[in-house]
Amino acid sequence: MSDVALILIAPCSLLAGAALQILIAKLCSARIKGIVATLSCLPALLAVAGTAPLLQSGQAIHANLAGWDGPLALVLHADALSVLFALMGTGIGGFVLLYSIGYMAHDKAATRFYASMLVFIAGFVGLVFSANLLIFYLCWELVGLCSFSLVGFWYTNPEAVSGARKVLLMTHIAGYGLLAGILLLYYRAGTALWTDPAVAHAFTGGVFFLMLAALVAKSVQVPLHTWIPEAMAAPTPVSALLHAACYVKAGVYLAARLHSFGAWPASWGQSLMWIGTLTMAVGVMYAMVQTDLKRMLAFSTVSQIGYMMMGLGIGTPLAITAGLLHCLNHGFFKGGLFLTAGSVQHATGTRDMNELGGLAPKMPRTTLSWLIGIGSMVGFPLMSGFASKWMLYAAALQSNNVIPAMIAWAASLGTVFIGAKATSAVFLGPAEEKTENAHESPISMQWGMGLLAAGSIVLGIAPQLAVNTLLNPVLRAFSLGQGVNVTWLGLSADAGMFSSIGGLMLAIISLVLGGLIYAIGYAARPVPVAVSAGGTAVLGGRGGGIFTGGEPLPDRDRLTAGDFSDIFLQNWRSFFQWTNVDRAYLGVWKGLQAASRVLAAGVAWMEQNALWLVVALAAAVLAALRWILPGAPSITAAPASELPQVPLLMIASCGVAATALLAVTFAIKGTRAHASLMLLAGASAVGGLMMPGAWLRLGLLELAALLTVVIVYQTARSQTAKNVYLAVVAISATASIAAEMLDAGSQWQRALLLTGICVKLAAVPLFFWLLRLADEVPAVVLGLIIAVIDMAAFGEFLMATQANPGVLIPQATILYAAALTSLLAALLMLSQRSLKRLLVLSTVEDVGFLLLGAASATQIGIDGAIAAAATHSLGKALLFACLSAPEAGGELESNPIALASRYPVSAFGFLFGMLAMLGVPPLLGFIGRWRLYETALRISPLLAAVFIASSILALIAYTLALTRNWWGPPDEPVSQDGREPRLVQAAIVVLFLILLAGGAWPDLLQTLTGGRL
Repeated sequence: MSDVALILIAPCSLLAGAALQILIAKLCSARIKGIVATLSCLPALLAVAGTAPLLQSGQAIHANLAGWDGPLALVLHADALSVLFALMGTGIGGFVLLYSIGYMAHDKAATRFYASMLVFIAGFVGLVFSANLLIFYLCWELVGLCSFSLVGFWYTNPEAVSGARKVLLMTHIAGYGLLAGILLLYYRAGTALWTDPAVAHAFTGGVFFLMLAALVAKSVQVPLHTWIPEAMAAPTPVSALLHAACYVKAGVYLAARLHSFGAWPASWGQSLMWIGTLTMAVGVMYAMVQTDLKRMLAFSTVSQIGYMMMGLGIGTPLAITAGLLHCLNHGFFKGGLFLTAGSVQHATGTRDMNELGGLAPKMPRTTLSWLIGIGSMVGFPLMSGFASKWMLYAAALQSNNVIPAMIAWAASLGTVFIGAKATSAVFLGPAEEKTENAHESPISMQWGMGLLAAGSIVLGIAPQLAVNTLLNPVLRAFSLGQGVNVTWLGLSADAGMFSSIGGLMLAIISLVLGGLIYAIGYAARPVPVAVSAGGTAVLGGRGGGIFTGGEPLPDRDRLTAGDFSDIFLQNWRSFFQWTNVDRAYLGVWKGLQAASRVLAAGVAWMEQNALWLVVALAAAVLAALRWILPGAPSITAAPASELPQVPLLMIASCGVAATALLAVTFAIKGTRAHASLMLLAGASAVGGLMMPGAWLRLGLLELAALLTVVIVYQTARSQTAKNVYLAVVAISATASIAAEMLDAGSQWQRALLLTGICVKLAAVPLFFWLLRLADEVPAVVLGLIIAVIDMAAFGEFLMATQANPGVLIPQATILYAAALTSLLAALLMLSQRSLKRLLVLSTVEDVGFLLLGAASATQIGIDGAIAAAATHSLGKALLFACLSAPEAGGELESNPIALASRYPVSAFGFLFGMLAMLGVPPLLGFIGRWRLYETALRISPLLAAVFIASSILALIAYTLALTRNWWGPPDEPVSQDGREPRLVQAAIVVLFLILLAGGAWPDLLQTLTGGRL
């Protein structure tokens, strides 16, 4: 088998397994689905393991497979670092899936669970094997989306909803830093392949710190760490995968991969080292005060990842080896600990340590797995954490980083405390009410925990197995020498004799002395005696209590995990107040909400006076474009090649959108009467785009707009809304026709064309008319206007600019007006409670991007606008189709909640529709958005920052709507009757599949774009 085939087997087998889950959804039980998922992971693990021996000398496997997105190719690059992380993903992921067989055996949504888990692992494998940075970003976000959906797996649970919302917002917002860094590299180097030497030369401090923001959030480093404890409402296998294998490790991989670009400046290494050092201290402090078992483990993850970042930041061969070895060790012991915690919750129904106790005799195998895992995390000799921690201490001291070494040592002491507290509270002492009837977990869960525990033991006794076969090749690939020398138990000649043997002996002596002190105190305790009814002396308690240094407490009055937490909170209250970074985030959020409400008040006045304001502001825009704009300076840019006709991609997307909306119109009883007019309007718009002649094309497009006026007059509730829309269509039509009649290149023609498109697309300051219409007409009518009629008008506008090249001269005034359109619309989205108004404002936000691409007059900008317009048609048709069934049920009249319980397919479509509109990979919207971000970046970093800020605000608004209106617990029992017509469901699924196919493999769209993308 070829080297490239080995690399491809891993992601392909996982994705095939995910597809198989969907195919067998109705055929198999949850247990069988779990077995299939586990078996799907096995070829991936074997293939990755088979790749490792090929890379021992530091070489790599490089394969250019095919074109992917225009100038960007699908290129894979596997080196020792890639294989190390791919082994963690597939190996630990496989053990987690094995555990899931028992854990998810009775869950009705097992198909969704296993498909998401397999895609999760596949995304991580694709991430570490990718040489194309944009595909790397695609996989980065794919992993993020899987974690979001899995954290929110039980979406009727408020805790799960809150956790999923925080996961998506904190990690995706920070992820824009990674995207910005990649686009900067692409602009400077002319390539997106990180293996190209030009990328290393273009990699400056600014790019490093942009990427640092993304990896800090992904790997839960301070101050972007607060999302991970909120994610603990997820199923336990998800928590294990998040912490041990595929999510936080993506950030560690990125930090390690940056060493491939050569030696770091001191400021880079110091920044990462101190972030890791601060994180390990903060994480362990917060772990100490937790009483929820999984939250305690979550904060300990924060702390443990800090060790890895410290090692990678120090950057010496020994430090990098220690950091990566600890990363591997952490995968085994933290995965095992989470699975053990899930086993406890599975048996007792709680993870509150105050309600647990006495589980050791009832769950001996679970207890053994826990003890091995906690011993490894603490760093006991013979267990995996000992070797990596001692190597890290030695590396820090050798590089004269004494303070970080001391902090790391102190954090380890804190880890001992939380390990002892949790072990005592959960497994030792007397049984509590919740644990009286506890039982050992199913056999598959025991195997999952046991295999991870065994891995911790093997790596603790013989860490040289990992160092010699996996980690030293990484150092060779980084050109950092031949590797470090490690032998049994982690003894390392590179760490110095005292640090190795002395540290080991000190640890063993400490354990022995501690055990002796406890044993002596336990034996010398006074035992309370009671007298039985027969006069016989009996022990007054069920156990020996807790050694406190004085008299032991009776068992029934024993100190609980909460008692320790309360003591710690009281004495460190100021620390926890000052390190609660969520307070700062909430302050920013309140400020944004206040600004949005103020802006919304002004827009409300504009809506009330919409009719005369449309006329007045259209005249003002025309005057500004005619007499003020011509004198504004222009920006030099390479011109785009000519478009001979409206791109087929835009025609096809408008056609699909019109067809889908027509199907929804037929399916919904309340809108069926308007189906004929909807058909005529959609056909006129699509037919107009296909016409080669300018006048015939314009005539059909204006006919389509006129037909929508008739539909609005039939469906709108108020006369004002009808008149406003009529005025909009009349103004835009008049401007377009007049421009066509004037001489090409004249100032009047340019002013009229731009005015017409600004009015039609509701750009700032004319966006209020679309809001005035939002709550007046049915969702499908809004969808037709926004997804078909307006995008057809944009296609005509592009053709008009091709016929008159002087129309679009890149000028800062127009470009920043486009940016202001996006930013203000996104800010307004934050204060919207109506889903239809939210979608209207997101339309305006997207219009700013379309105008950016068109006004840039560059090749990449026009191509981005074409892809964005196609996404707009399909995405908006999908979103409005998703609102049609709830609207028909009368649920959009007020503030709807828990719509997903009644309209699951619509909720699914809304999620992916919003992601497509936001440009989140792997959906079609990403293909246009990255080009438009790149366009803005080449013009001005400030312009790019404004557009990224608008995307962030839109993301927040969309996510709030999803979690507020679609997810959450229903306020009444859900009826089993189907509320979504089959035709609506079919339209939603088809639109989703097109958006997914276009984003996953953009070159499939080449025939629809005339080779432009």
